[in-house]
Amino acid sequence: MKSPWYKQLFQHSAAKDFLLHRERAEQGDAESQYQLALRLSSGHGTTADHAAAAHWYRQAAEQGHADAQNALGLCYDEGTGVDRDPVEAVSWYHKAAEQGVAAAQNNLGLSYRKGEGVARNVEESVRWFRLAAEQGYPDAEYSLGLAYYRGEGLPQDNGRAIKWLHKAADKGEVNAMHRLARALHKHAETKAQFRETAKWYRAAAEQGHPEAMFYLAELHTFGNGVPENFVEASTWLHKAAAEQHAPSQFELGRRCLVGQGMPTDPAAAVRWFQLAANQGNGPAQLRLGMCYLEGKGVTLDLGLAYKWFSLAANQGNREAAIERDRITGALTREQMVEARRRIAEFTATIPD
Repeated sequence: MKSPWYKQLFQHSAAKDFLLHRERAEQGDAESQYQLALRLSSGHGTTADHAAAAHWYRQAAEQGHADAQNALGLCYDEGTGVDRDPVEAVSWYHKAAEQGVAAAQNNLGLSYRKGEGVARNVEESVRWFRLAAEQGYPDAEYSLGLAYYRGEGLPQDNGRAIKWLHKAADKGEVNAMHRLARALHKHAETKAQFRETAKWYRAAAEQGHPEAMFYLAELHTFGNGVPENFVEASTWLHKAAAEQHAPSQFELGRRCLVGQGMPTDPAAAVRWFQLAANQGNGPAQLRLGMCYLEGKGVTLDLGLAYKWFSLAANQGNREAAIERDRITGALTREQMVEARRRIAEFTATIPD
């Protein structure tokens, strides 16, 4: 363990560094203005002050400092230290991107893809992603790979998608790892292909990606690319469920209900279904409705069954619509009024 004086020495050095940059910044040096803003943003050597950071980013940006222009764009994009203004963000991203800053090119591409601060234009987004990706910028390699995967702004091409996703994944970009695994999984047939798929799901899962955890659990369930292991599958599902991943919560409920890789436990199944259903997961809403209809793991309640069948049916679940219509005549007038009140109350909590 390092002595306390070491930390104090480091803090003193950081404070001196901050004062030096402030002195030079006040004299108009653009690089020092940018470095001062970075320290104000992070609280390195001083107290964090995002408004002051944005001020110094602007001072440097107006002198043409490319990294400061991108940083100021981010301030406006996220509303950090300034009022959020996507149009102003795009303006500064564009200035930095034209100077070849890969991060700004990627940010500009994202703005075009989302249509924030500029009219949505997926072809233009791809152009900027490619410029940044060709500089080896991992986020842009991921974005370009995703564009090829989805066929957004260019023809769909799984081979090129895998190429760019692989580049980003090799650099540790967790979303690229997961999307690479999805692209490989889509066409996996041989044991070697499934092993490669599992490798990337695991890499993303170990960095905390819930959807990758879910698919890794699926591979362990069927023994594709990894040993068949229901306990391992359950472990990954629990980790994803703890991150509020609704499909994993539903799947844990299903396994508790049928006893797949774990003891049969209808009450636990209902708890998992409830968590997923509360997030709007249609299959969980259907199964929760069935549990209330059959009194499985919970007290039989036709009103609650009707509620969950209706909510799932509203998402286009045909089986739920059939079950809802089948029990409608069995509800009393009071039960129907209460069920509809609950449906309206739940629906009001779901974001548009």
